[in-house]
Amino acid sequence: MRIAVIGANTSCGNKIVLKAESQGIKVTSIVNSFSDVVGNGKLIVKDYDDITFEDVKDCHYIVDALSFLEITRFSSDVLPVWHLLEILKDSPVRLLELGSAAFLYTDKSRQKLVVESDSVILDDKQNKTDRLCVNAYKRLSSCLNVDWSVLCPPLLLDEYSYGSGEYEFSDNILPVGLNGDSFISLNDYITACIELLKLNPKKHSCVSVRGTRLK
Repeated sequence: MRIAVIGANTSCGNKIVLKAESQGIKVTSIVNSFSDVVGNGKLIVKDYDDITFEDVKDCHYIVDALSFLEITRFSSDVLPVWHLLEILKDSPVRLLELGSAAFLYTDKSRQKLVVESDSVILDDKQNKTDRLCVNAYKRLSSCLNVDWSVLCPPLLLDEYSYGSGEYEFSDNILPVGLNGDSFISLNDYITACIELLKLNPKKHSCVSVRGTRLK
């Protein structure tokens, strides 16, 4: 398998590159600067809206670690994902977006999104970020000529916990444990991302994941 990672110099992107390479996956790292680039594979340095199909045509997947996870870095109209959707139109290259819990449903009735729930307390900054993510996901959902899917973390994506190595996938409903926990470590989220690529997620699907054991 060969993948390209958009934002390979972010915290999440770095880990995806290293985890993928450790499992024998060939990685093309795409960044807009040389800062903190890791990995041994091909490196492309250019503005994200200058990426061409030629840059990624040999890849099975593009993993976008920027558009949703770093959404406040960009204007909503210039997220990297919009350009990716243009260059991947009607192509066999698949797109995996790393998403947000904000646009998961709160329960199986699928009547309310997490961002709309009174039980989830958000500060103003997080509320703004989540609503940007929801709007971007709605726009993404209208694109039917690219084979995209989204992997959403639970409520808490912990960058500091090492993780347990145990997690479970679910559908587009917020994953919550029996004790009310909705947590995954960043390490486990990255591992789940690589596993999902191997599982070939359903086209135009939203998948969630949570850690199943805390230490």
